[in-house]
Amino acid sequence: MDINDLIEQGNQHREQHRPWKALHCYGQALLADPDSFSAWNNYGNVLRELGQPRRSIPFIQHAMAIDPANTVAPFNLAVAHLLAGDYAQGWPAYESRWNFEHLSGLLPKFKQPRWNGEDIKGKTILLVGEQGLGDTIQFARYALAISMMGTDVALVVPSGLQKLLRNPQALRYTLSQDEEFPNFDYWAPLMSLPGIFRQTLDNFQAPLQYISAPPESRQIWRERLGDKTRLRIGISWAGRRDTWINQHKSVPVDTIAQLISRFPQHRWINLQIDTTDQEQSILAKTHLESYPGTIADMSDTAGLIDNVDLVISVDSAISHLAAAMGKPTWIMLNKYAVDWRWLLNRDDSPWYPSARLFRQPEIDQWQPVIDKVARFVDIYKL
Repeated sequence: MDINDLIEQGNQHREQHRPWKALHCYGQALLADPDSFSAWNNYGNVLRELGQPRRSIPFIQHAMAIDPANTVAPFNLAVAHLLAGDYAQGWPAYESRWNFEHLSGLLPKFKQPRWNGEDIKGKTILLVGEQGLGDTIQFARYALAISMMGTDVALVVPSGLQKLLRNPQALRYTLSQDEEFPNFDYWAPLMSLPGIFRQTLDNFQAPLQYISAPPESRQIWRERLGDKTRLRIGISWAGRRDTWINQHKSVPVDTIAQLISRFPQHRWINLQIDTTDQEQSILAKTHLESYPGTIADMSDTAGLIDNVDLVISVDSAISHLAAAMGKPTWIMLNKYAVDWRWLLNRDDSPWYPSARLFRQPEIDQWQPVIDKVARFVDIYKL
């Protein structure tokens, strides 16, 4: 078979949840052409997606040696280091994201200098949010650390987060991306900050809570939900619907319905604001409470989360928000292509002290995850 056909067949196997068959195709491509960048890079990338980042690194590095100008392999290498917990190498390598796919060419070009950790007491720094809502929520924690240096901090975020992250203790300004920026002396991308702070697994001091729901949103939901008479559990089962990884991260809605139906004594509350008609039809047979039309932005979601006792979610902005608020948060994780920030082989997170991780034992197997979550719900005490 032609090497290009082998690579394409491997790519199809990967997309169709058959990573071991993908490896077989890439391996055959390596034998056919030992100088194939795609064969080395793709083989390494699938190893990383299978939860073997350290084994993946030599393959990706070999691909980089074959084609030093290619921008894909350096990003894959960065993610492999981060997933392995090697933050010392991962953060510098993660700067390669600015040359990769959707972020390519989007690194801001301000006339002010980019901050690299020097003393900025008495200065103003502009922190620029990037990527998804969950990413911005996760790394917004560093704004408070910078403000404690005697620095004025302006944070640029998507408009849906502006009200939520307006923290007068840490931030002088919270701006949406279409607003005019204030005068500032330095700037930094938000997800470059852990590298600047030399964050490693050995020096983590993660706060239990660094985001709070706006008081008015908290009060609105307190009144809407009424008196509390039983355990309230907020639940979300899908991430962004327009991403390829969502097919791995999301729990089938009928499996979620099964979990909810096991515990009619609890009050289950829908945190999935983009529930589809088909999902709603399935969930209508359960006692899940939904409040359509009541969530305008993440500050509204935060107010709702503040009024539940426990959040159960997949890897999404919901799980980041709940954990950043210090809410007990149980995160159901896919085995294949798990995100680097959850690391491997652990049920806790250094990023979020209130989070507990429930991992798939095998690819696409959500039932064991739900069964384990159910056992924990059964014994959960406030």
